[in-house]
Amino acid sequence: MPQQIAIYIRVSTQEQAQEGYSVEQQTERLTAYCKAKNWPIADVYTDPGFSGANTQRPALQKLFADIEAGKVDCVLVYKLDGLSRSQKDTLYMIEDVFLAHGVAFVSLQENFDTSTPFGRAMIGILSVFAQLEREQIKERMAMGKVGRAKAGLFHGGGYYPFGYDYIDGHLVVNQTQAIIVRDVYDMFLSRMPINQIEGIIHEKYGLHIHHTLVRSILTTPIYIGLITWAGVTYPGQHEPLVDDDTFKRTQDLLHDRARIAASKPAPFRATHLLSGLLVCGTCGALYFTRKNHTSCNGEKIWIGYYHCYSRAGTKDRVVDPNCNNPTYRVDELDARITEEIIRMVNDKAYFQSMLGMTKKKDVGRIEADRITLMRKIDSLDLQISRVIDLYQLGNIGIEDIGKRTKQLQEEKTALQKTLDGLVMPEDERLEEDEALSTLHQCIAVLESDNMEAKRAILQRLIRKIVVKPVKGELDIHWNF
Repeated sequence: MPQQIAIYIRVSTQEQAQEGYSVEQQTERLTAYCKAKNWPIADVYTDPGFSGANTQRPALQKLFADIEAGKVDCVLVYKLDGLSRSQKDTLYMIEDVFLAHGVAFVSLQENFDTSTPFGRAMIGILSVFAQLEREQIKERMAMGKVGRAKAGLFHGGGYYPFGYDYIDGHLVVNQTQAIIVRDVYDMFLSRMPINQIEGIIHEKYGLHIHHTLVRSILTTPIYIGLITWAGVTYPGQHEPLVDDDTFKRTQDLLHDRARIAASKPAPFRATHLLSGLLVCGTCGALYFTRKNHTSCNGEKIWIGYYHCYSRAGTKDRVVDPNCNNPTYRVDELDARITEEIIRMVNDKAYFQSMLGMTKKKDVGRIEADRITLMRKIDSLDLQISRVIDLYQLGNIGIEDIGKRTKQLQEEKTALQKTLDGLVMPEDERLEEDEALSTLHQCIAVLESDNMEAKRAILQRLIRKIVVKPVKGELDIHWNF
């Protein structure tokens, strides 16, 4: 009989409304089941309002930690898809987390557990259908968004373009922001640089907008009354903020500026999306791009790869000559980061989990730095004490003690100043609304051919991407 039962409950807001089983109802039924079986409950782990499409849920992560600590020997859920709606995640959790630590898994509604061969077989079968259900939901959502676009309606999703409010499924002109949008077009057509427009908007209206938003305003067809979805443009029902001629002249000027900028020589112009963002998780060196060739039907084809500078042997940038961190194809890694951004736009719960994880990482980093500095300061205090002891024993002269204690004290003062200055970088981080807005803008920009604009908006969203030693593992440090 299990001795440490962990009850896990997850239900999204939509599931609770449609299927009618709330967190409270699940808790009541699972607790009653344990009582009837005479199973002792170690803890109840609850993730209300979280999607089952991923494992980034706070209570689930706590459950994993308790399993690794040996605090749990059986996990009980109400339904299989309460654990996950992803076949891959379901099988990973059961086989690589639960069973790997000797923890059984029991689903009340399906009436089976993994302590039996039949239960393990049924898990695989049922998870296939759970994944199928998830894919069907995504397909229906996508069809609904295409239908809205064809009808000339904005797709929604928690974000609406600057210049409009989103009311009852329709874009309604925000008169104050509309003035700013038209002013942006006027200033740009008067040959004013985008960075200068950003500063004037702040001075004139007391509103700080990033230059990526200015560029988005100048390039998005929504401002001439069009709706764009999946690369296709439809006539919109909303009121345009600028006329077609103004928009066309703006695009022509943007094209001319890009052509002129491209013709000017520059000491370095990044040509790949993630250049400058990728950091080696083994040695800490940056990544760069290198093209290798392969042959296909007798024709030489060049393929770009992201390489660690240390592994590539670049003399002035080698950190660890023995580094063996993995390399990635440029197109595959670029696509993976793009998919991550699209996922956060389409899955609000996932965006919220990333938002919380980023703050948690910052807190952890600050705390680790604080502990390291405090230990170093304690070490310096001990060294100063030992110097004084040596003086008292007559093993060191007065001149030496003054010189050595001064050096140690100066180092301690500097470290203490650094310690006092350790604070969360709130001013540098995007606010939640701004981050969500920038994510939506990023999708539109990434579909363009303007590499400079794509890199600019991506670097606004991401501080760095740590490439882990295990192939396929990345640690994205978001700027929110």
